[in-house]
Amino acid sequence: MPEIMLRDLCRWDRRLVVVPARGMSIDAALDRGVTWAASIRAAPPHLPQLRGEELLVLPLRVLEQIELGEALTREGLLEQIIHRPIAAILTEPAFSEEPIDQVPLLTLPAPIQNDAEGNLNRLITEKRAELYRLGADLSRRLSHASVDPRGITALLESASELAQRPLLLEDRDGNVVAQSGEASLPSGQRVIGRARVVDGTLHGIEVDGVEYLIVTLSAGGRSGYLSMSSEPGTLTEGDRLVLVQTASMCSALLGEQSRLPIGERSARERQVADLLLGRLATSAAALARGQALGIGSGDAVVVGLLETGDTQPNLNNAREIVARALGPALAGNLTVLDGAVGLLLPKLDLDEAKRALERTLTHDTNETIIALSKPLPNVVHAPDGLREVRFALDLRKRGALDGRVINGASVDDLGLYEILYPLWGHPALALFQAALLGELEKYDRQRKSELIKTLDAYLSAGGALSDAAASLGIHRNTLSYRLQRIGELTGRDLGQPHERLLLQVALMARRMPPVIPSNSTAP
Repeated sequence: MPEIMLRDLCRWDRRLVVVPARGMSIDAALDRGVTWAASIRAAPPHLPQLRGEELLVLPLRVLEQIELGEALTREGLLEQIIHRPIAAILTEPAFSEEPIDQVPLLTLPAPIQNDAEGNLNRLITEKRAELYRLGADLSRRLSHASVDPRGITALLESASELAQRPLLLEDRDGNVVAQSGEASLPSGQRVIGRARVVDGTLHGIEVDGVEYLIVTLSAGGRSGYLSMSSEPGTLTEGDRLVLVQTASMCSALLGEQSRLPIGERSARERQVADLLLGRLATSAAALARGQALGIGSGDAVVVGLLETGDTQPNLNNAREIVARALGPALAGNLTVLDGAVGLLLPKLDLDEAKRALERTLTHDTNETIIALSKPLPNVVHAPDGLREVRFALDLRKRGALDGRVINGASVDDLGLYEILYPLWGHPALALFQAALLGELEKYDRQRKSELIKTLDAYLSAGGALSDAAASLGIHRNTLSYRLQRIGELTGRDLGQPHERLLLQVALMARRMPPVIPSNSTAP
C-alpha cells in the first residue's frame, strides 16, 4: 500500500486540484501513490531520473523556456512524460484546458515557486517520519493487546485509542464480531460491494455523507471486514496505516482461534509460543515464563525453526530429530507455529549443533530444513530470534541459501544476508533495489523478457560468458546482446567490478522475503 497518495497532498494543501487523466476516475487519480517530487528542467535533459510514482513539477515558465529552445515541443515533452511511471504532473491551471492521456494533473492556482520541489520533499519526508513513529507505537500497542483476554475487542480498542477513530469488525454476513466503543457504527459490509480497490485488500468508498476505509480479511476459513468511517475527506494516511496493520493482527488472532481447542495443546507448548511470539506484556513476565520452562533469567538462548515437506508440522517428529541430534534434555521446549515447529534452546555451540543436526537429517526423508538464531541474551529477546530464523528459512526456500541447517551466527551460511538482515523491510533497501533493477523489472514485465534472470546467471557465473550462456540454455551471442541491453537500461558498466557488486547486492535484496508482521502466527 502506498504510504502517501495524491489525495493526501490535496488534503494537506486545499488549493491543489486534481484533474484525472482522460478516461480515469477522480478516485483512481487520488489513490495514486507518491514517492517524491522531482522538477522538469528547462535545459536538456529535461526529465530527471525517475524511479516510479514521482510527482513531476512543471511550472509554466519552465515549459515556455523548453519551447523557446525549439528542441522539444510541448507535445513532445508530454509524449515522453506519459510513458513514465509517475504519479502526476504538478503544474498551473493554464497548462491544459482538457485532461491529458494516462497521467493526472495536479494544479496549483498560484505560480509555482522555484523551491516547490524542496518544500514538497521536506513535507513528504516529515509525513513519512510521522507514519514510521505511528506504526511503531501501534505495533507495541497491538502486541500488548493481543494477550488481553478480551481478544479482538482489545485490539480494536487499542488501535482506536491511538487513531482516535472507531473501528468495526464484521463477518461476511454483516454480523458484528467486535468494535471499539459502544456507539452504533456504519456498516462496512453493507457498502463493500460498491467500494473501489485502493490497494490489495484495502477498499474505499463515500456513501450518504460517510467515507469508509475497509479491509477484507480471511483467516482459518473465516472472512470478514474491518472498517473505519468518518466525514468525507477526513480519513488520512495514518488512518490507512492503522486500519491495515490492525487488520493483519486481527487475521492472526482469528487464525489462532480457529486452530485446535486450547485444551488440546499442552500448557508447555503454549508457554513456549508466548515467549517466541512476544505475547507477554513485560520483560519480567517473559523472564518468569522462562524460569517456568527451566531457563534462568540470565541464561542465553537460541531460537530455532524447523520445517518439513509435510502439509502439517509434526511435533513428535521434530522432538525426535532434536533429541537424537542435541540430546533429550533439549527436546522439551518446542511448539507448533504456522507451518513449522519453533524451538527454544539453551545457548549452544552452534557449529557443533549444526553438524549434529546435519548428521541426523542424513536419514530424514521429509525434506526437513532447520535454522538456528544467533545466541540471544535471555528469553526476552526470543521474538528477535524467531524473526531471524524465519528470515533465514524463507531465504533457503527461495534458493538464496544452501544447506539443510542454517547457522544464523555464521557468515559462511548467510553470506551478505548477514548485513542485509538489519535492512529487511527498511524503505532504503527497497529504494536501492528499485534504483538498480527497476528499469530491468519494468522491461521484463512489458516485454516478457528475462533480463533479470540473465543478469543473475551472468553474475553467478562470475562473469564467465560460456558458463552463463550454458546455464541459461542460450547462445553466447544472445547473452552478449542481453548484457548490452542490461547495461543500457541500468546505466551500469558490467565490465567494472564495483558496478557488478552493486547489481549483485540488488539481486540479493530482491530475493529477500516479504516482511512478516510480528505475532503473525501462533499455535
